[in-house]
Amino acid sequence: MRKYMILFSAGKDRPGIADDISTVLYEGGANIEDSRMGVLGGCFSIMTLFSCTSEQEQTIQSGLHNLKRLGLDTFLHEAQDPTSTPKQPGLPLRFEITAMDHPGIVQKIVHLLHSHDVNIESMDTQVSRAPLSGAPLFNLVLDATLPARKPIARVKEELEDLAREMNLDLVFRT
Repeated sequence: MRKYMILFSAGKDRPGIADDISTVLYEGGANIEDSRMGVLGGCFSIMTLFSCTSEQEQTIQSGLHNLKRLGLDTFLHEAQDPTSTPKQPGLPLRFEITAMDHPGIVQKIVHLLHSHDVNIESMDTQVSRAPLSGAPLFNLVLDATLPARKPIARVKEELEDLAREMNLDLVFRT
C-alpha cells in the first residue's frame, strides 16, 4: 500500500541540493508527486510530497541522515493521497499585489481572506528592488478558493478597500 509523505528540508544554499534530495528519494524507491523549492535568505528550502511503501520509508529515513551530514535540516510529515482528498466546491480567487514594502501586508490580506473562510492554495511573496530608486518593492501572488456560499463580489470589494487603505496595487487574475 502506498503512503504519502512530505519532506521539508532547508540548508545553506549551494549547487546540488535538489539532486541530493531527489537522489535519496529515488534510491529509496519513492515517487515525487509535487514539490516547491526556492532560495530564501541564502538558504535553499524544499517541500516535497512523495509516495512510497512502508518498507521504502525505512530506506528513505536512512538516506535523510546523509542529508543531515551534508548540512540540511530535514523533517518528514505524513500526508494523504492527493487524489483521495475531497475538494470543497468553490470559486477560484486569484490576484497579485505590488506595493512599496512595509510590514503588515501579508497579515492584513490573509486575515481578510480568513474572515471569509477562503482557503489559500498557494501564495508567493518576494521583496525586490525598484529599478531606478532601489526602493524595496513587495510582490504577492495568491491562488485561493472561496466557498461557494460566499459572494465573491463582496470579498473582492473588501480586498479593493484594503488595497486603497494600504496603498497596494491589486490586480485580479482569471
